[in-house]
Amino acid sequence: MFLKKIEESKSIIITSHVNPDGDAVGSGLSLFLALKNQYKDKDIRFILEDEIPDNMKFLEGSELIEKFSEEMENLSPDLFITVDSATFERIGKTASLRKNAFLVNIDHHHVSNPNFGDINIVKEASSTSEIIFFILRDMLNISIDKKTAEAIYTGVITDTGNFKYESTTKETFYVGGELIDKGIDRTKISDAVYKNKSLGAMKALGKALTEMTIIPEKKLVYFTLKNDFIQKENIKKGETDGIVENLLEYKDCDVSVFLREIENGKIKGSMRSKNMIDVNEIASIFGGGGHKRAAGFTTNLSEKEIIEKISEKI
Repeated sequence: MFLKKIEESKSIIITSHVNPDGDAVGSGLSLFLALKNQYKDKDIRFILEDEIPDNMKFLEGSELIEKFSEEMENLSPDLFITVDSATFERIGKTASLRKNAFLVNIDHHHVSNPNFGDINIVKEASSTSEIIFFILRDMLNISIDKKTAEAIYTGVITDTGNFKYESTTKETFYVGGELIDKGIDRTKISDAVYKNKSLGAMKALGKALTEMTIIPEKKLVYFTLKNDFIQKENIKKGETDGIVENLLEYKDCDVSVFLREIENGKIKGSMRSKNMIDVNEIASIFGGGGHKRAAGFTTNLSEKEIIEKISEKI
């Protein structure tokens, strides 16, 4: 039915969640490039509320990703596709572009996604990019070229920590192998993603590791990055995404929490766990979600209130 809807549609918009990460960019861009190549007579656009991270701009075709603007309100697509977004609200302002379009929801947040689309391709996988690989190959019968393969591979490695997270399965390695056969440059991609931090981002990491707070009885470690430091060091959205993983490396913790002050006095939180603690369940307290071992949220609560609520649940 997805293939039929694509073929029937003249205008297609693809979007993903606010503050796009590697999987949002990789899954959306790969689908966008594949559809643009297959259906040259259709108006296909990939629109996001926020700019993509600098370490994603090496991807061929990324310059075609559009940032939402009020002028786009006159668009009226036939088909609206969300990728890597656990809820429809997570796509932010681009939600206003849907209007009466048929909605396809493609996502790997199978625990927290309420199946909000007219078609829902929501399943357990390492990443939405992994799901896109099989959609293109098996559902849409579209051959995957090198630049599309590089976008998929980028999404897979960013959501699996370069194939090291628990979400990595035999199928994930299979997809990686198939993408390598397309001629991708794994070293180039890995270096662009993981060895491309600004000085401000490096300082933020150093600050987190030296000033983190440990609650031994809860096996919890957390750090809050203040907005004044973010502004002083000109740290962009997405540049601090890996800090929560670094905090989790502390041997005597089971849960790590990274809090970042954002606009309007809100705090964006990222959580990770090593063992059996379900951080998706904890994030739901703040209206967030994700996976059992990795989840996030945005809240108006203070750092003290956030940590108190998290501690109560551990």
